[in-house]
Amino acid sequence: MMRRCYKNFIAVSLIACVSALLVACASESAVDVAPEVELERIASPVPTIRALAALPTVEVAHLPTLDTPPPSPTTGGQGFGSIIGRDYEQPPTATSRPTAIPTVTPNLIPPTQPSSAYTTAVPVDQTQLDGAGMGIQVYYNFDVPGWDHILRRLAGLRVGWIKLQASWKWLQPNSAGQFDQSFRLFQLHVQEADKRGFKILISIAKAPDWTRHVDRSEDGPPDDLNHLRWFIHSLLEKVGPNIDAIEIWNEPNLKREWTGSRPISGASYMELFRVGYDVIRAYSPAIAVVTAGPAPTGDHGGISVDDRAFLRQMYQAGLAQYTDVKIGVHPYSWGNPPDFLCCNNVDGQGWDDQPQFFFLQTIRDYSNIIAANSDNAPMWVTEFGWATWEDYPTEAPEVWMAYNSAFDQRDYTLRAFEIGQSRADIELMFLWNLNYANELAVSRRSELAAYSILYPRFDGSSQQRERPLFNALATRP
Repeated sequence: MMRRCYKNFIAVSLIACVSALLVACASESAVDVAPEVELERIASPVPTIRALAALPTVEVAHLPTLDTPPPSPTTGGQGFGSIIGRDYEQPPTATSRPTAIPTVTPNLIPPTQPSSAYTTAVPVDQTQLDGAGMGIQVYYNFDVPGWDHILRRLAGLRVGWIKLQASWKWLQPNSAGQFDQSFRLFQLHVQEADKRGFKILISIAKAPDWTRHVDRSEDGPPDDLNHLRWFIHSLLEKVGPNIDAIEIWNEPNLKREWTGSRPISGASYMELFRVGYDVIRAYSPAIAVVTAGPAPTGDHGGISVDDRAFLRQMYQAGLAQYTDVKIGVHPYSWGNPPDFLCCNNVDGQGWDDQPQFFFLQTIRDYSNIIAANSDNAPMWVTEFGWATWEDYPTEAPEVWMAYNSAFDQRDYTLRAFEIGQSRADIELMFLWNLNYANELAVSRRSELAAYSILYPRFDGSSQQRERPLFNALATRP
């Protein structure tokens, strides 16, 4: 489900959460996401100068010369943008809606009618899941030994891909062309993950303040898209040889990800997408280009745009002209099993009366929209997962998070991977997330922690426990 976080000035470029280094973090959202800001600044020692100096020199392809980048009129703060926020779904009511209350059946495909693109292949057995088509999003703001530990944990899961968010405001906080230790850490970790054999998807999002002057109350795109052109150009020069795919922005149908001078619409997003696509293709025909996965949500008064409508707007603005792109999808499912379609209400729980609350319904609806626009682009599920608050000593931040046990999380996720790998229109799926949970996240009741398949022991140690899903992925034949 995933949505994200935050900003403001801190005294160190790595924005680590070490209390001695953390100076301030202000909420990026008008809602209650402020606690997640500090969460993203997980206690991670700054890499030593020796470690940074050891960064290998990489030969890179030469990009076409660009015009001089636009001036940087101001200096903004920095922050590590997380991927999720608590209010992205904008549920129909503030509390769980019992199934006894009449629900509205959306005018979409009936539950029994499959999409024209839906394959009827027999689902694969979960023990035969193909790791090459599986990935997971990873928090990476660690020192060199810490990142080595994470990569060794990942190797045990036998997934072919990892996803990292390239938070622009964290990597280039002050001005065009200026990169500091924050970027060096990112570069070092990307290179090491590549060396270990992982394929890497990066998600570029969150313009820094110096590119935005209309409204900086929440994250958003730059006022001048030439700034984005130069950022991606520089990013590719430095880590292009080590990455395999780029998702251009994150959930642009949300105000929290699209605040500023540009309206929230699929057409507005396509203006930004074109810039990113052109720079990436000038560098390489091989890097996969992925459209931003919209947040699964409805229309909510300037806060969000219905994700199905948003995708249609993208096609109306020319998406089908791009014959070599992947369509990003974020099919979250709240407390609903992955096989359920809207609106198979679940007795005793809410968040089950809209199509956006169902994993399979979202996939089928997107497949129908793609086919209706005479496109055959494959879908990449760049975020999905089920939250659970089991074993945490605090109250769940949302009622629906208590619907899922840790074993539900395991079973639903494995079944979702099965569904995805049985379909001809899905190429890759990325689970959200590996390791965003720590004691601070749990104590502040951050949604980030609910999806993490590694979580703290709550004994003050750095040791982590594994969710049943982690062990199921690690022990599959």
